[in-house]
Amino acid sequence: MTIKTKLTSALGIQHPIVLAPMGNVAGGRLAASVSNAGGLGMIGVGYGDISWLKAELEIIKSSTNKPWGVGFITWSLTDEVFDFVMRYSPKVVMMSFGDISPWVDKIKAHNIPLICQVQSLAEALEVKNKGADFIITQGSEAGGHGKSGRSTLSLTEEVIHHLPNTPIIAAGGIADGRSLAAVLSLGAQGASIGSRFYASNESLAHPKMKQQLLTHKATDTIRTTVFDIIREIAWPEGYNGRAIVNPFISRWHGSEVELAQQVEHYQKTFFQAQHEVSLDSLIIWAGEGIDNINSIESAETIIENLIKSASLFPGL
Repeated sequence: MTIKTKLTSALGIQHPIVLAPMGNVAGGRLAASVSNAGGLGMIGVGYGDISWLKAELEIIKSSTNKPWGVGFITWSLTDEVFDFVMRYSPKVVMMSFGDISPWVDKIKAHNIPLICQVQSLAEALEVKNKGADFIITQGSEAGGHGKSGRSTLSLTEEVIHHLPNTPIIAAGGIADGRSLAAVLSLGAQGASIGSRFYASNESLAHPKMKQQLLTHKATDTIRTTVFDIIREIAWPEGYNGRAIVNPFISRWHGSEVELAQQVEHYQKTFFQAQHEVSLDSLIIWAGEGIDNINSIESAETIIENLIKSASLFPGL
């Protein structure tokens, strides 16, 4: 059972499903599993830990001969990290969160497609003008980093209207076949899915973290900057991340200035909690689609269920 779109035809994949390149979660095993199941597996480069990347890129190179890609955080990317990753010959590159100008020619030199993730129409028009081949429209429902502006459906529909000849991939709140069918019905050529694959067997997330996606609801998530402040990661203004609320967020969300002033005092305890997988402070990025996540399964089973359910809707 397949759903053919411009995305599947252009990239040589079976299903219009892209694994969101979640840092420290979407590693080689998960990306390879998604690709082997007919989707587009993506490794999350994150902040560019070369030793971590080497291990995960070696895994995917030895685990699949299907198309796969990498996702860069544009504002934090360096030439060293870019050149290292490209030695492994990904079939596609995704860029999110920042100006793509310094990187477009470098990517085009490898003769591979460029996917750019945006959070507004203005950004979509900008990246298209600069050379994006595919555009991901990320709504505020999405887990992890982004902006708290437009919802997925309204943003996707608007960008499709203004860029009718550019393949658009929707992201944010898509975790089951019905939501996949919804964005495809709007005219999207695929969906970028994160939280559903976070709760997969192959995800690098700790089992306790995966379980939290099953026991919490969308209303238990919030967009916040407190995790970036405590880790002293200088995300550009306007960006925040959707995560599951815990006591640490409850204490500091709304008191960000105070946290920044005392960050050194709290860092040791915070990082120790991450190491110990303490749910009181643990960073668990998750989108509003967690309402539809009820089990931890293999990436292959997740994709089968998504496609089977979406295919029930007329016109798909």
